[in-house]
Amino acid sequence: MRPLPPPGTFAEGQRYIYGLLASAAGMFCGAAAGFMVALLMWGGWSPAEEHTIVTIFGWALGGFIAAMIVVIVGLLAGGPVGRFKVTAGRDGASFEADREQ
Repeated sequence: MRPLPPPGTFAEGQRYIYGLLASAAGMFCGAAAGFMVALLMWGGWSPAEEHTIVTIFGWALGGFIAAMIVVIVGLLAGGPVGRFKVTAGRDGASFEADREQ
């Protein structure tokens, strides 16, 4: 595999950093979600506390996944893209991501 050329401008360097941050955030959140599921499955909870533990972990995992999506989209929207444009008409809907210079 050929290595990528170094960034030519400051903006390209920023886009590279935001891309790395978004990738790292996705990997971290995926690993943490997998850890939570493993803890639920093999945690050794007593039958009396199972319902409470599953409820707490379920809500926590749902919030964690929602936060993961918000952080990753926020990094991508604030970094390399900067602007979203959504249009809908008789011909269909479109979604554009554009960066301002």
